[in-house]
Amino acid sequence: MDSVVSVLSWIWYNFFDRAAMFMMVLVFIGQLLTKRPFLESLMGALKAYIGYIVYQTATGGLYTTFQPIMMGLRQVLGMNIIVNDDSLGAGTLTAILESFGRTTSLQMASMAAGFGIAIILVLMKKYTKCRSLIIQAHILSGQAIDMVPILLVMFPVMGDFATILAVGLYLAVKWCVLSNLTVEPAQDLTDGANMCVGHTQMILDRLGYEYGRLLERRAKKKGKEVKKFDNLELPGFLSIFNDMYVASFIVMLAYFAVLISLIGKEAMMGIDSSLTADTSFALYIFHTAGKFPVYLVILLTGMRMFVAELTVAFSGISEKVLPNTLPGIDCAAFYGFVTNGSVITVSFLVGSLTMTVFTTVGMLLNLPFVCLVGFVPMMFDSATVGIFAHHRGGIKALVVSCIAVALSDVFLAGIAACIIGFDVYGGVGFQVDNAITLSAFSPLWKYLGWAGYVLVLVIMLAIPQIQYLKNKKGYWLAAEDWEQYKEVMGEDL
Repeated sequence: MDSVVSVLSWIWYNFFDRAAMFMMVLVFIGQLLTKRPFLESLMGALKAYIGYIVYQTATGGLYTTFQPIMMGLRQVLGMNIIVNDDSLGAGTLTAILESFGRTTSLQMASMAAGFGIAIILVLMKKYTKCRSLIIQAHILSGQAIDMVPILLVMFPVMGDFATILAVGLYLAVKWCVLSNLTVEPAQDLTDGANMCVGHTQMILDRLGYEYGRLLERRAKKKGKEVKKFDNLELPGFLSIFNDMYVASFIVMLAYFAVLISLIGKEAMMGIDSSLTADTSFALYIFHTAGKFPVYLVILLTGMRMFVAELTVAFSGISEKVLPNTLPGIDCAAFYGFVTNGSVITVSFLVGSLTMTVFTTVGMLLNLPFVCLVGFVPMMFDSATVGIFAHHRGGIKALVVSCIAVALSDVFLAGIAACIIGFDVYGGVGFQVDNAITLSAFSPLWKYLGWAGYVLVLVIMLAIPQIQYLKNKKGYWLAAEDWEQYKEVMGEDL
């Protein structure tokens, strides 16, 4: 048993904990399966590795630059509330795991079990109707880290084997079912790039997309088109907002000027050592806001490199190992398919402003389940849901969907934390999917016990069956042949 744990630990820390390594190996194997020469496959794997490292550099830069501002605002304004952010949620998870006398090896084994069961669910797609497999390593490991303490709290008498099985089965079903929801939205946005979302806001990716389709159909019936940023012509000096990077800089300058000013120079000096008494506060705000478009350029560059190689690689895996299965990858991979960068910037702005308003209102009303959302979920949840909603429904769909993101991350995450008992620890990592599923499922686990656990699995497994029954003529084609899918669906697309 010790040798098995040692092997799992090595794989965990060297691959799943380092997503770039996992992706490099996956791309290398996939490209070899396409019968590419060894040297070309190696080059493709290295390009994927470099691209992913570039992407991680951007996300790390965004986090280290803007997360302290959000936490500084909490400190200055005296917000004694739950923080919804993975970094602070990690402390909660560690404390709970230790209180049960368990170690991270349980989380490793649970993730391995979950990934293995997920592959089985995809191989049995004839019965499960699952067309996708999440391969985003940090999502797989992160959600295993989340779920082990959660299910231990819900079912405290479980032994190690039962925990691994219960967590693994739940995660496998969740990964397959939720990523499967994003097949049509992702294929539509990318025009058949053969990949789907494997991240933390997949439920609202689909709902935002469907709401957008609804608005599009209504507009067509009236002989109109939905208003999108693509066809929005700004007059006079406002035309500067037509440039993605200039627009994002100006919007972020206004947004962070307000936040940083609320914190004040003295408090910011304690948060950021680069700000000194001799530094111009106005220029500091200008420079800080300027980092946003810089990291956005880096992020998009890295993801384009990575996605180009992964698409080729997974076609080989799909043909030889998992027929007609789409890989669920990082949400940022889809930002490169957005035709107007203002979609990303405005999605973030709407989401972040709404979250701030909801948090403030929740505090004023003394609601026990209100959360302060960290920068990473604020940015990536809002931007991702926004691009899928905007693709079909334009600006209105984007705004409504990003408000739904805020409701999930601020209130539903807090409700889930209170039900499970995580609120007393001060931090959770319940982004959209976790916020929605845990606020709905945790009462079933709490009051129905194992019957509730089984009921949750049945509910989730029924979702792809319903999708299939609603669209028998195009369901499989959406993952197998997008061009043929468009022909078959016609005006129903």
